[in-house]
Amino acid sequence: MSNIVFIVNEHAGNGLGKKVWNKWKETIDIPHQVFITERTEHATEIAKSCADSLDDLIIVGVGGDGTIHEIIAGIVGFAHVRIGFIPAGSGNDFSRTFAVIHTLRDLKSYANSNSHKEMDLGTVRTPEREYQFVNNAGFGFDAKVAYLANYSTWKSRLNLFRLGKLAYILYLLKELFTFDKFSFTLHTNNEIIRFDDVWFFVICNQPFFGGGMKISPKSIANDQILEVTVVNKLSRWKLLFIFGTVFFGKHTKFKEVTQFQASEFTMVLHNEVFGHVDGEFSGITDKDTAYTCSVVANAWNLASR
Repeated sequence: MSNIVFIVNEHAGNGLGKKVWNKWKETIDIPHQVFITERTEHATEIAKSCADSLDDLIIVGVGGDGTIHEIIAGIVGFAHVRIGFIPAGSGNDFSRTFAVIHTLRDLKSYANSNSHKEMDLGTVRTPEREYQFVNNAGFGFDAKVAYLANYSTWKSRLNLFRLGKLAYILYLLKELFTFDKFSFTLHTNNEIIRFDDVWFFVICNQPFFGGGMKISPKSIANDQILEVTVVNKLSRWKLLFIFGTVFFGKHTKFKEVTQFQASEFTMVLHNEVFGHVDGEFSGITDKDTAYTCSVVANAWNLASR
């Protein structure tokens, strides 16, 4: 049987992580270790430390998309580590694409198996820093909405009733009337394209973002390709309508939505724009700053059976 380590974010989902873990810990009857995160990026530190010291390891994250993002960041390059996940966040986009652990029987099945699936990782680089993402990274309207929602008291209150997603809708409506659109230039191996009057663009390794919106329907998490969705040159009211279609993946039919695929490309953002990686705020861009995006093939192992 594999070594099993749980990394638990009790604050995920405004306390949902703790509730979910309290139910799980009463049922686990096989050897395991438990670590409770105490701060931002603590899950990364724990995951790396465990990967350094334990062989044939399954790390099971309990939390939201931010938790699994941190865990995977800590184990990239460790071929003997497999990742499992028990969703306990407010968005849980990771669990919409990747297999998750629902029962103790699932956990035992994974622990007794040596099977895994190799998955890709996306990167966004500037001269100063590299960001990694499991689900997606984005710039513009969606990143600003995510920032405002994640740091709002509204989300905390709504999470008490398992309605945290409504915070995103509230801030989406606010920014619909106040957001300043921007410009960027895309550089690929084959062409250079300038996009003006941009609402947002999202770089995806899997289809979902924002708590279930199917922004990139054709994305596959282990095909060594990233998909980019650009939304520009449309009215505020039409943007609201298009957002309603994103949950079903129908937005791609609109002429204001552009999509392309590449394994590597560079974007020069010409304005100060909010950014995110896996839904977490990554900063505000400097004007005319270049960001290089690429895919790291087979970067981590998803536990399977």
